[in-house]
Amino acid sequence: MSDRFFPWTFDTAETGEKTPEENVVSDWEAAAESTSDEVPIPHLAAVGSKITLQVGEQTFITTATTLTEESGFFSSLLSGRWDNTQPDGSYFIDADPDLFKHILRYLRRGVLPIFYDSGKGHDHALYLALLEEAKYFQIPRLEEWLGGKAYIRAVKVTRTVIEKEGVDDLDEITDADVDITLFPSWTTRKVYVCPRDIVVHRGNPRACGRACKRVQGDADDEYVEEPLLRTVMVRRRIFLDREACTEGR
Repeated sequence: MSDRFFPWTFDTAETGEKTPEENVVSDWEAAAESTSDEVPIPHLAAVGSKITLQVGEQTFITTATTLTEESGFFSSLLSGRWDNTQPDGSYFIDADPDLFKHILRYLRRGVLPIFYDSGKGHDHALYLALLEEAKYFQIPRLEEWLGGKAYIRAVKVTRTVIEKEGVDDLDEITDADVDITLFPSWTTRKVYVCPRDIVVHRGNPRACGRACKRVQGDADDEYVEEPLLRTVMVRRRIFLDREACTEGR
């Protein structure tokens, strides 16, 4: 028969009569011998049973299986060794509920967290705060992820630089994981002018034929300067390594 914990103090006086506590123990032992080798432990959270946690000023509802599978803290809390529930049956946890929601999300699915913003990058302050919670709740895999900064390797960023002239092709529809930053600047360029002022010949001396050459005569080709918008386009794409966030779960 396995060891059992009974939260009572027994009277050791040899009166020959059993105390009320001893009677309860005898009843348990008799029930154990008639059914199985294991005696139910008072207040032990059954596998899969619903658990209510009061974390700070917020309430969370989950299961014993979710809490105890990876957390040494909750394995001890729900072991049944202590009667530590509140009058309503819930458990009080002195922790920040805003951080605990990330702890519970991890315990439920085993997906390692990424806190990354395309404009600000990684939220290192949140990683650091959550690392302390992972230590407190004794979750080795999460603690290793945060302490070793493995989340940095889970996000990849590529950049492509393209230079464009004019305003054509500046409007683009991109995927949500792509950011485009434009760096415009104004300059000037020399543009060929047809001797006959034919618009379709503008900027292209080869478009002019014999008629244009006769009008030009011995004069040099004519060029004028006109403003030009030159834009450097930086295209940034963000890749998330999903396998890194689920490896080892």
